[in-house]
Formats: sequence, structure tokens, C-alpha cells
Amino acid sequence: VRALSILAMSAGILASITATAVNYGMIGHRLATAQILAESKMAEVLTGAISIQAGIDWTEITDPVPEGKWYYRLEPTVTGNQDMVGVRLAITDEIGLEENKELFYIARWMINPALGLDTPPPAAPASGASGAGGSTAPGSSTGTATGFGGGIQ
Repeated sequence: VRALSILAMSAGILASITATAVNYGMIGHRLATAQILAESKMAEVLTGAISIQAGIDWTEITDPVPEGKWYYRLEPTVTGNQDMVGVRLAITDEIGLEENKELFYIARWMINPALGLDTPPPAAPASGASGAGGSTAPGSSTGTATGFGGGIQ
């Protein structure tokens, strides 16, 4: 009888631990999904696909999502530098929306799009003259190279 009661208590404790583990596993899955969606939406913001002023309130994510409905909210923030803009993107799902809380957020600084640094300069007129004023060896070239650096990371 004693052994049976010990076995029953052990089974009850194991069932409780298993339920807790499953619950925390589901919470971890929600947070991981929220993080992936936040990174994805932030990439869209940084490339200009989503305007910084776009989402004032929660906006549904229409991309294919593993399960459920997910929402994002975009908040531009002021920085101390006029050439930079702060962006805070929050993610939640239907449960979080009902509870009025975000599950995950991500914040980034980016170059102010109003500066127009993402447009290339006008093309230089083509000329047939050599840039060095002399002859060049076969297979070599002279002149200046113009490189366009990032700005979005």
C-alpha cells in the first residue's frame, strides 16, 4: 500500500512538472516567433519598404506566419543627432493584443531618410580622355572609383 501511494504521488508530481514544461515551451515558442517577426519587419523598415511613420497603432502582419495572427507597432523616436532617426518596433499576437502588451520589441538607429543619402549621385559625363594625362599600360585603368557605402545595417 505504501509503495502504491508513493507511486501515485510521484505520478502526480511528474504530471505537474510536465504540464509546466509544456507551458514554458509554448511561451518560448511565442517569444521566438515574435523575435523572428520583429527582425523581419525591422529589415523592411531599414530598406524603406515600410515607412517610419507608417504604424501608429497595431498593424496586422499579412506575411505568412506560422500560426495565429501577429501585429506590429512602429514608433519613431527622437535622437540627439538630426541625421539619425530612432525606430522602435514592437510585436504582439492576439493574446498580447487582448492583454494590451507587447511580447517583444526591437530598437534601431538609422540614417534619416529625409537626407536622401540612399539615392546615387548623378552620372558623370562620359569623356574619351585619359584621367592621368599620359598613357596607360595594357590591362590597367586610371581615374577615380566611386564607391557607395552602406548607411543601412
